[in-house]
Amino acid sequence: KEFNSFSEGSVDATNNTKKLVEQFGNYTPLIVTTLQKLNTAISKDKYLASMGALQDKRMVFIFDECHRSQFGETHKRITAFFNNIQLFGFTGTPIFADNAHKNDIGKRTTKDLFGECLHKYVITDAIRDKNVLKFSIEYIGRYKQKGNTEIDIEVEDIDKKEAIDDPVRLDKIADYIINYHDQKTHKRAYTAIFAVSSIENLIKYYDLFKKKKVAGSHDLRIATIFTYGANEDDADAIGLLPSDDDIIDRDNTNEGVNSKTNHSREKLDEFIADYNAMYKTSFSTRDSQQYENYFKDISKRIKEREKVGCNDKDRVDILLVVNMFLTGFDAKMINTLYVDKNLRHHGVIQSFSRTNRIINEQKSHGNILCFRNLKKATDEAIALFSNKEAKEVILVPPYEDIVRRFSDAFANLLKIA
Repeated sequence: KEFNSFSEGSVDATNNTKKLVEQFGNYTPLIVTTLQKLNTAISKDKYLASMGALQDKRMVFIFDECHRSQFGETHKRITAFFNNIQLFGFTGTPIFADNAHKNDIGKRTTKDLFGECLHKYVITDAIRDKNVLKFSIEYIGRYKQKGNTEIDIEVEDIDKKEAIDDPVRLDKIADYIINYHDQKTHKRAYTAIFAVSSIENLIKYYDLFKKKKVAGSHDLRIATIFTYGANEDDADAIGLLPSDDDIIDRDNTNEGVNSKTNHSREKLDEFIADYNAMYKTSFSTRDSQQYENYFKDISKRIKEREKVGCNDKDRVDILLVVNMFLTGFDAKMINTLYVDKNLRHHGVIQSFSRTNRIINEQKSHGNILCFRNLKKATDEAIALFSNKEAKEVILVPPYEDIVRRFSDAFANLLKIA
C-alpha cells in the first residue's frame, strides 16, 4: 500500500516474470518484486533480449532480509549481469564471520557482499524504544521443576537421533504443550508456532496431536506446512521457501530433502485435508498455485487475528513447522514459540522474534519454550547481535529470580515495619 501510494503500479503482485520484464522495459522508476522473479528475468533466454538493454543503466537494488537471500548463485548472477548498480542490504541479523556458512561460492559475510555498515539499530535499541518486546525463555526438561511436579522430558545430552526421535519423548512434549498452551497464550487469545527438527518429526507430532484430539485430550486448532521434493522447485520460484543459504538449523534439518518424498507429500495432503475440513477451504498440493494459496491462507489467517471482530473459529492455535514462517514473517498475534530443534546464531534471534511484535498491554513479552538445551546458543546469539551485557535488556528474568527478589524485598519490608 505504501509503495503503491508513492508510485502507483510499482508492486508486482503477480507470479508472472513477463510482467516484471515489462516494468523494466517501461523504465518504471520503482519496482517491488521477488528475488526469484528477478533471477528468472536475467537467466531465461526468452527474457534476455529485453533485459540486455538494461545492463548498463544506472539502478539501485535494495534487498530486505539480506541475511537470507544473498549468499548463493542468485546474488552472484545479479551483480555479474548489471554493470552500473548500487546495492543496499537490510537485515536484523547480519552474517558475520562467526555465523557464516560455507557453500560452493565460499564463506562470505554481509560486509563482503554489501560493504561497510551504514547504520545499526539492534534488538536492544528496539526494546528500549518499545518497538518490540522482550523474550521470556523457559528451558523445559527433567532438570527443571514446577511446584512439586517433576517434568521428565529429556533435553540434555540428546545429540543422538534415536534419543531425539524417541516416541516417548515426543509424546511427553505434546502433552506438555497441550497442558500449558492456554496459560501461555492467554486462553488462546494468541497463536503459537511449534518449530521442530525435521519433516519426519513434524509428521509424528501432527499425528500425536491429532490422535489426542480424537481421544478428547484437547480441542486445539493445529495447522502445518512444509516443503516436499516434488514441489520444491515450484515453491522456490514463487518465493515461498528460504534460499539455500537461509538454514535456520543447518545441523539438524531435512526440510525439502526428505528421502521419503512420496510419503511426506501424501501426509501433507492429509494434513491439508484436515485444514480444509476445519476452515471450509479446498487446498491441496496438486500444483504450485494451490500450494501457494494454502501458504497465503495460513499467513492471512494468523495475521488477521488482530482485527477487531475476527471470527474466533478462523483462528490457528498452533502452526507446526520445520523452517517455514521462522524468518521474515511478522504477525502481532503470535506470542509463543515452542522449540524442539537446534538453533544457532541468526536462527535463534530470527525464530524467537516471531513472538515479540507489540499489539496490546496483555502481550507483555514473547514466550519461548525450549525442549532442547539452547541456553548456550541463545547467550551466544545475543552477544553476537548486540553485546554480552544485553541479556538483561532482551530477556525477562526467570520466574524463580522474580520470586526470589520479591521474597527478599518482602523480608526487608517486614524488617522496616
